[in-house]
Amino acid sequence: MSSAEVATNSIDPPAKKRKIATGETTPANSVSKANSVMANNGSVVSNQDIDEGLYSRQLYVLGHDAMRRMATSDVLISGLGGLGVEIAKNVILSGVKSVTLHDESLCTFSDLSSQFYLTEDCIGKNRAEVSCQFLAELNNYVPTRAYTGPLTDDFVKGFSVVVLTNSSYDEKRRISEITHASNVKLIIASTRGVFAQVFCDFGKDFVVVDTNGENPVSAMIANISKDEEGVVACLDDARHGLETDDYVTFSEVQGMTELNNCEPIKIKVLGPYTFSIGKTSDFSEYARGGIVHQVKVPKTLHFASYVESLEEPKVMITNFAKFDQPKQLHIAFAALDSYMKDKGKLPRPWNKEDAETLKSYCEKAVINLKDAPELDATLIEKFAKTCRGNLNPVNAFIGGVVAQEVMKACSGKFHPIEQYLYYDALECLPEQDISEDDCVVKNSRYDGQTVVFGHQLQKKLGSLKY
Repeated sequence: MSSAEVATNSIDPPAKKRKIATGETTPANSVSKANSVMANNGSVVSNQDIDEGLYSRQLYVLGHDAMRRMATSDVLISGLGGLGVEIAKNVILSGVKSVTLHDESLCTFSDLSSQFYLTEDCIGKNRAEVSCQFLAELNNYVPTRAYTGPLTDDFVKGFSVVVLTNSSYDEKRRISEITHASNVKLIIASTRGVFAQVFCDFGKDFVVVDTNGENPVSAMIANISKDEEGVVACLDDARHGLETDDYVTFSEVQGMTELNNCEPIKIKVLGPYTFSIGKTSDFSEYARGGIVHQVKVPKTLHFASYVESLEEPKVMITNFAKFDQPKQLHIAFAALDSYMKDKGKLPRPWNKEDAETLKSYCEKAVINLKDAPELDATLIEKFAKTCRGNLNPVNAFIGGVVAQEVMKACSGKFHPIEQYLYYDALECLPEQDISEDDCVVKNSRYDGQTVVFGHQLQKKLGSLKY
């Protein structure tokens, strides 16, 4: 196969044999609204049938409309290392229209620690071509192809979602400009030892049909104030379950009847039993009764481009015990891109000289960052000394997270990451630095692991029996 050609040995969908679902899971008015707004995402609901037997558990979560939108989405995954293969496996099983696996790199011993389809016999072979034959067998309904050529502008524009896992800074910047201008959803993901980064850019106007997938809530009303704030108090036997910026409407209200069947109103939550709906002073006096109903309204998100977000990142906080670390890791990953651009390689494992060099790159990266924090020298040093690592557990976890973001990009269901997510497992690292001699590369399938934890720990792991 030519390096610029797509492999033709992919598996095409067989004829449907299981029960085919045609029903809807959402009210007719919600479906109509969802269909119209999803056109803005570049993915319109089709009449394609969904195999209810194959995707039964997923249908419970996503619903038929979201599954149909996924079935019209073509996904490109670039970089078939440990992270890329985890993402590909999950996306193929999810039921998208097609998956194209891109890689121009050849398999090395470092890949073997986390890429479960590669063996020592694969060393020197293209990672996408080797992986494709196994990944294509996971779901016969999803054509899976390998592509080993360059990612040209026209090629990238042919996909609904593009995932980059092993690209240089210049390549990420170039492709991000193409996708942002062409309304192609972009996800950039990277794992470095016990550290990980995920970035999402779903375009200038991305519509989320349903932010949480939950059924609309309702609550009984105890009182509604007649003033500028319009405070609604619910009965104190149960929390109202609403959030700020939710939309609500009312029914069976006596006295302040202007609220019954009103247009959806945006609220501000004041407490577990109270919220504000705005000015009610022009309405009648509240008498008694009434039910408040949550209304699911599509939400439009405006994503910044990759280059814009580098200087002013919007970071999702996932661990409040490490509240300040995402900004530190943003600097570290940006500095690592510059380091690799200049040096052509990653810092040597547990090497003090390379760690100090990366610190200097971090100091330069801080200058370009708005509201930059003071550098955490200890964290940066740990990052520098272990970023050559390639760990299966980290790839498995981040691969699952990224695959979910792909599904959100395709379906418009559930709120996506805005826009950066950073993860670390610093607790796994040894308290004392290990020596360079203990983590020297030996052309072993555990190289990606030993450069982080050392050969002594690997030897202990190898002697365990379960």
